[in-house]
Amino acid sequence: MTNTNRCLWLLGLSGAGKTSIASALLGDLQQQGQKSILLDGDALRTGLNNNLGFSDEDRAENVRRTAEVAKLFLAEGYCVIVALITPLASMRASNRTILGEAYVEIFIDTTLEICQKRDPKGLYAKVARSEITHFTGIDSPFELPQNADLMVNTKDRSIEECVVVIQGLLNRNGQRSRVL
Repeated sequence: MTNTNRCLWLLGLSGAGKTSIASALLGDLQQQGQKSILLDGDALRTGLNNNLGFSDEDRAENVRRTAEVAKLFLAEGYCVIVALITPLASMRASNRTILGEAYVEIFIDTTLEICQKRDPKGLYAKVARSEITHFTGIDSPFELPQNADLMVNTKDRSIEECVVVIQGLLNRNGQRSRVL
């Protein structure tokens, strides 16, 4: 399997670094001449999935639609990078069914406290003011991945270091690794 027929699915809490790492990874792959695309959860929520809320059913549908779009790009020879919270194990199992061997699950891991401190979109502050409810990791569950192909802890790593770790996985042809 070459890099171009993989779906690199970066999942984790809001503020873990998924979008930042995915954007840098996209630039790196494109610089190497690989056809690549980024499917970002926030961008999808403002367009394709703008009719979905945050109920368990809507979250599952958000993930399912994203996987189906990723599958279309895979068929065209793209390396697809997805940055999406993907909080439940059942959603990740569905991804594996839809995307098959192309699915590479990458858990962007850090503590809730660090995510709250980073709070790049001000969402945790809104949760604290009770302006947002059903927020993943606070009052909506996030099930820790048990079958991730790679775990990248962003606590003490730069974005560039995280990209190097992910590229290392790609260079090993997707063999599982646990980086803590």
